[in-house]
Amino acid sequence: MTVSADTSTPRIALVAGALDSAADAASLGRALATAFAQRGWDVALQRSPGAPRAAGDALIAEVAARGRRAAVLDADLALEADAGALVAACGAALGRPACAVFVSACAGTDDAQTVDGASLAGALARNVTAPLALARALADATPDAARDDETLRACVIHVLDQALFHPAPARLSHALMQAALALALAPKVRVAALVRGHAPHADDIAAAACYLATAPGVTGATLTVDGGEHLVPPAAGPNE
Repeated sequence: MTVSADTSTPRIALVAGALDSAADAASLGRALATAFAQRGWDVALQRSPGAPRAAGDALIAEVAARGRRAAVLDADLALEADAGALVAACGAALGRPACAVFVSACAGTDDAQTVDGASLAGALARNVTAPLALARALADATPDAARDDETLRACVIHVLDQALFHPAPARLSHALMQAALALALAPKVRVAALVRGHAPHADDIAAAACYLATAPGVTGATLTVDGGEHLVPPAAGPNE
């Protein structure tokens, strides 16, 4: 499929949580960056501490090859201040973002016997506090005129996984925190969730994110792109 870039109105996408040391996140980060760029968006990518710098540099080059601008923003999503500062950092590097994509993550495993305050706090900071701080900052940066003009509204997309439908006993805190992301923000900002599975290619997830970013009538919705995986509860669970 050929996608035509719309360069009449330059837009900026901020992608957080998809450029770290995990192979899956790096793959999704690349897919998101190139998909938005191909559709005429400039792209800012948050990079986590310890993530390979070469990956960010390569993505900047790929976005530039599509005629768009890109920037890599270093931030630790475990720190609320870092997450909240991403919108301003994006504004300084490229301009005010019209869309923020936040990819949730699971840092470890726990169950009813091992879950404790530390694991819950870690999951809360990374998967709830950080996206909320980012969403608040985006709402603050979005002009008040967006309340009445849907074309000016920003969009926040939370990329979740199957824990939303099938909580895994071995990832209790992760499942609890993902469920907490089902919320809507102020009228100035549309909020949507994108649930991915294990089978779909990262490009499918990225294409769905681009659709949500440009669908002014969609808010408070959850779009599932998993090849039907959510319809069949796993016996042992791929999330374990």
